[in-house]
Amino acid sequence: MRSWLTGCLLLLAAAQAPAHDAIGAEARKAYLQKLASLHQTAQSAAPAVERAAALVETGRTLDEIRGLLNEDIISHGRTQGLETSILVDQLNAGPHRLQLSPQTRLYLGNERPYRDALALAPRGPLAPLARYQLMKNQFYDSFVDDPLQPIAQDKALLLEMIAFGDGLRTARDAAIDVEEVHFVLALNYLRARRSGALPAADSTRRFAELLAGFRARWPSSLKLATLEALVPQ
Repeated sequence: MRSWLTGCLLLLAAAQAPAHDAIGAEARKAYLQKLASLHQTAQSAAPAVERAAALVETGRTLDEIRGLLNEDIISHGRTQGLETSILVDQLNAGPHRLQLSPQTRLYLGNERPYRDALALAPRGPLAPLARYQLMKNQFYDSFVDDPLQPIAQDKALLLEMIAFGDGLRTARDAAIDVEEVHFVLALNYLRARRSGALPAADSTRRFAELLAGFRARWPSSLKLATLEALVPQ
């Protein structure tokens, strides 16, 4: 479930392709220069909206880097290459840490840039994107095999993520995958039902509504099969 179709494709590619470095020297330098520039803007006296935009882009850049690192881990069991190791060390020596999950052995999302962006400009133009990235990363980082059995269940965080998802269902930003929003939101309602974070009847009703809407909008989606397999009995 964690890897969703991507993991299967990566494993297939790993069986067919020779080992390669996820990040080369030029990419490492470009990432560090970009992050340094964004950090300078975020810490400047620029208007809050501009600083928030720099923070959101920081978060997205870190997500891109960790995506490459995790692809390497999924494909080869570990990250490979000197430049990759140098980049991780340099990130972890500064404000842009990327940490490995002891449970999944994959790199976790760094939520700090998105949180800081929302604190600066909670109604800014990029606030919905920050909430989307937080919701998506928090969900996929939170479990090993069973999406309804998180590693650690924090009621307040779960309810916050549900609120984010409900607010993003009609998002029009091309960077926000509304199908993903509905998918994660539906599963978060099932988590709330299982954990007692919300009344069971309310959680079941909201899941059913989201499932019906998902069937209507994305009838060919592979994610639909997952939702249908998890319908409460």
